[in-house]
Amino acid sequence: MKIFVPAMGRVNTSNRDGSEVRFAEIAKVWLSLGIRLLLLLPKREIGVLESQGVHAEYQVHWEPFTSEEDSLFNVLKTYLWRIVTCPFVSYPKDVDAVYAPSDFLFDLLPAILCKLRNAKAKFVVCVFLIAPNPFVGYENMYTRKFKMPSVRALIYWVVQWISLWLIRIFKGEMLVLNTLDKDALVARGVEASIVHVVTMGVDGELFKAVPEGEGATSYDGMYLGRLHPQKGLFDLVKIWKRVNELRPGVRLGVIGGGSEWWFGALKEEIGKAGLEGQVDLLGFKQGAEKIRLLKSAKCFVMPSHYESFGQVAVEAMACGLPVVAYDLPIFQEIFPSGMRKVPLEDIEAFSGEVVALLDDPAKRASDAEACLAVAAGFDWKAIAVGELQLIEKSGGPK
Repeated sequence: MKIFVPAMGRVNTSNRDGSEVRFAEIAKVWLSLGIRLLLLLPKREIGVLESQGVHAEYQVHWEPFTSEEDSLFNVLKTYLWRIVTCPFVSYPKDVDAVYAPSDFLFDLLPAILCKLRNAKAKFVVCVFLIAPNPFVGYENMYTRKFKMPSVRALIYWVVQWISLWLIRIFKGEMLVLNTLDKDALVARGVEASIVHVVTMGVDGELFKAVPEGEGATSYDGMYLGRLHPQKGLFDLVKIWKRVNELRPGVRLGVIGGGSEWWFGALKEEIGKAGLEGQVDLLGFKQGAEKIRLLKSAKCFVMPSHYESFGQVAVEAMACGLPVVAYDLPIFQEIFPSGMRKVPLEDIEAFSGEVVALLDDPAKRASDAEACLAVAAGFDWKAIAVGELQLIEKSGGPK
């Protein structure tokens, strides 16, 4: 089977979002099964995929920009270049499927152009995050508080509507990560029959193979994720300040990359809270190094305000880390057990759960056992094989 994948990726390669991690893991399994992957991507993305173990057939989409600055101007000019120049790409013939790992136009338009050249090819698009209404944003998605929308949020929201329309016009099928997102798409007029719920996973063998805490600094709590408001960055500081008031001297490790602006803003908030010695910004980590850091901690804190799945929670659970998170609607579906949930924005309740875990080794051990059992249900190989079968059966709406 031959599959064409436009894998343009992010401008900032010093970070990974869930969809990028997911595609890399799926691709590794597909390649091991003898699937031929033809990837269209900018040169910068080759290193990103190879660092995650993906070695496929690459067709480089040249771009004149090398800056990875996360400013709106730099992101827009890079994405617009990819969109405007994609009609001039030489697309392969005789592919069996076209698989877009995101619904962003710089992935979707090349996928559509390749599909037009391969009329019989299956056409599948991953829609792994529903853009929130920009007038509430990620932060207020469930509280429904009004906020002034940012330019980025408005663009994302409008462009996703265009993407969904294009997918339907060209008879693509959509993959989502939960039934709530499927319901949201159906409410927008998408046929339920072309929306399929899939899942994220974890490489259980790799996580088991990495020795616990070997060479890693020990932390009381650990955070893993993009440095972005969606992830509850500033709540994280408030939570850890309160934890330190209740249990002085506890330390938090923060694993994650993002824009320099958000990194600076988080560092400033940490300073204002007087937590310079209690919070370490560890930067972007992956592979064994990330796993060792996770295994060095006693619990995992996840104050996200909006998620479509919660990949980092699965990875923490695979390390036997008890997880404390806000009680988002999606977590009721994905993690009915193995996660301690508190009301959204309830800093006191969140901090209390963290302190309770730190003070009670038996409770941590019990949670760890439950978390390992949950993580065992998310296996990349089984997920990738199932997705391959789904692609083979897909055919779009009749």
